[in-house]
Amino acid sequence: MCKNVRTYLSWTLLIAAASFVLPQDARAQSKVLRLRFDGPVLEAPNEDIQMFSTLFGGADSRTLYQWVRMIERAASDDEIAGIAMIVEQPAMGFAQIEEIAQALKEFRETGKKIYCYMDYASNGSYALACAADHIMLAEFSQLGIVGLNAEASYYKGLLDKIGVKADLVHCGAYKSALEPFTRTEPSPEAADNLNWLLDGIFDSWISAIAEGRGLSPDKVKDLVDQAPLNAEIARENKLVDHVGSFADFRRLIHKEYGQDVEIVKKLGDDDALKFDFENPFAIFQMFSDMLDEQREPAKPGIALVYIDGGIVVGTNNSSPLGGSTAGSTTIRAAFQKALEDDSVKAIVVRVNSPGGSALASDIMWKIATRCAAEKPLVVSQGNVAGSGGYYVSIPGDVIFSDESTITASIGVVGGKFVWKELMEDKLGITTTQFKRGQHAGLMSMDRSWTEEERGYILNMMNEVYDQFKGRIMASRGDRLKKELDSMAAGRVFTGKQALELGLVDRIGGLSDAIDYAVEKAGLEDYEVYTYPEAQDFADILAKLMNEDTEDEWEIGLGARVGADPLFGGIVPFLQEVAPGKLRNLARALQTIVTMQEERVGCFMPFDIQVH
Repeated sequence: MCKNVRTYLSWTLLIAAASFVLPQDARAQSKVLRLRFDGPVLEAPNEDIQMFSTLFGGADSRTLYQWVRMIERAASDDEIAGIAMIVEQPAMGFAQIEEIAQALKEFRETGKKIYCYMDYASNGSYALACAADHIMLAEFSQLGIVGLNAEASYYKGLLDKIGVKADLVHCGAYKSALEPFTRTEPSPEAADNLNWLLDGIFDSWISAIAEGRGLSPDKVKDLVDQAPLNAEIARENKLVDHVGSFADFRRLIHKEYGQDVEIVKKLGDDDALKFDFENPFAIFQMFSDMLDEQREPAKPGIALVYIDGGIVVGTNNSSPLGGSTAGSTTIRAAFQKALEDDSVKAIVVRVNSPGGSALASDIMWKIATRCAAEKPLVVSQGNVAGSGGYYVSIPGDVIFSDESTITASIGVVGGKFVWKELMEDKLGITTTQFKRGQHAGLMSMDRSWTEEERGYILNMMNEVYDQFKGRIMASRGDRLKKELDSMAAGRVFTGKQALELGLVDRIGGLSDAIDYAVEKAGLEDYEVYTYPEAQDFADILAKLMNEDTEDEWEIGLGARVGADPLFGGIVPFLQEVAPGKLRNLARALQTIVTMQEERVGCFMPFDIQVH
C-alpha cells in the first residue's frame, strides 16, 4: 500500500514538475512577428513596385490592407506570441498611421505585447510607435516630435519670370486649388482653411501620443514645444521606455520570449509574390502560380475597388514623378466587373485621391451609383478624399473616414495657361492662328479669354458646381448637419470634422469598412477580391520586355513627360532630396494637363504638405 502511495506521489510530483516546465518550453518555441516599416505604404496594389521589389530584394512594399491583415492574422494566431516592430522612415499619411495603429491596438487587446525599436523618431513615425507597449530609442538619438508644419508652394513668381500667365477662375471663396498659379501667398480664405485643417490633424496626433503613452494631452503639447528631445530626456518624460542599441533590443526580445524564439517576417502573406533566386526557372513557376490562382473557382466575397491618385479621363497610370493616377476607363471597368460577378456580394471603395477631372469624377460616380443600387456599397476614405475624391465617395451607403483624413473641398475650378510671352519674348517663337467656329480658340495658349469667353467658362463651371452639390444632396441631404453651401465653396475638413457636419458617416479604417460590408452582405466565410485586377501573364511579360501596353484612352502624366531626358536625369535626384516637392510638381503638371484638356476640374489645394 505504501509502495502504491509512493508511486502515486512520485507521478503526481512528476506531473506537477512538468506543468512548471512546459510553459517555459512553450515560450522557448514561440514565434514573434517582425514588422519593419520603412518607405512608402501603398494604397492600391502596384504590380511594378511589388514585383520588382520582390525580384530584386527591395524593402517591403505591401499595401495598407496587406499590413493590416497581417497584424489581424497575428492577433488570432496562437503561435504568434508578440510583435517586434522596427520603425525606420515610413512614408505614410496620418490617416494610414491611424489605421495601422488601430490594428496594433487591437492586437494588444488579445494580451500579446508589441515591442518597438527606433533609430530616430519623427512626428509620424513616433505616432505609429506609440501603438506599442514598449518603445526603445537608439542611444544619443533624438525624439523629433517638433509639431506639425504645413507648407504650400506657389508658382506665380516662376510663371512671371518665364512669361506665362495663369487665366484661372473658381467657384467658391475657399476653392484655392489653383491659387498657387495666380498668387505668391495664400488668400485669407485659404489660410483660414489650412489653419482649421491643421488644428484638426494636430489634435488627433496629440491624442494618439497621449493615449499610447498614458500622458495628458497638455503634457504632450508641452513636450512637443520643447522638442527635439534627446533620448535620455525622452525616457525621463516617459515618451520612450528604454534607450539602447539594436543589440539591446534583440536581447530584450530574447529575454521576453526565450533564446530559441523564432522571428517570423511574413504571416499569411498570400498576396505577395514569392521568388526563389536559387532556381533559374522560378519566375516561370511564379507566373504559373498566378495563373492557377486565377483559375480557382470563386467563392462569395467582397470587391475592394481602389480609386488611388489624381482623377483623370482614361486609364490608370503611374507617374515618373511619383504617385499614380486613377483613370475613369479603368475604374469604370473595375466597377462593372464587380457588378457582374455573382460571387461579389458587396463592394468596398477605397478612395485616396485629391480629385482632378470633373468629367472623370462624374463617370466614376455614375457607375458607382449603379452598383450601389444593386449591391451594398461602402466607402473608405484614406489620407485624402477631397473635391473629385469626395465626389466619387458620395454614392456609398456609408462613408468611413479616418480622423486625420483630408476630405470635402466641394467646389470647382477652371482656366488655362497663356504661354505667349514665354514663346515670343523669351524664346522668339511666334504663332499665327486660323480658326473656324465662334469658340475655336477658346483654349488657345496664345491669348487670354475675352469677356464673352470668360462668361462661357463661368457658366460651365457653375453647371458642374450645381451638379456636384446636387449629387451630394441626393445622396446625403438628410444626413447633413448644416446647409450645404456653408460647408461647400472649397472648404476642407478632417474626417473628424466632416463627421460632425454629416459629410461622412463613421470614423474607421479600411478594415472597418470591409467588416461592415461583410455584415451587410450576410457573409461568414468570404474572400476579398481586389479591383482593378492584377495584370495577367501577358501584361506582366509585356512590361518586362518594355513593350507598350497603353491604349487609345491613355492620357496619363507618364506618357506626356516621362520620356523627356531632362526628367530622366533630374527626377531620381529630386526623389532623394525633396520627395514632397516632387509630388507637388507632379500634381501641378497634372493639373495643367487636365485644365488644358477639359477646362473645368474638381481639385484639392494640391500642394499642401503636412509633416
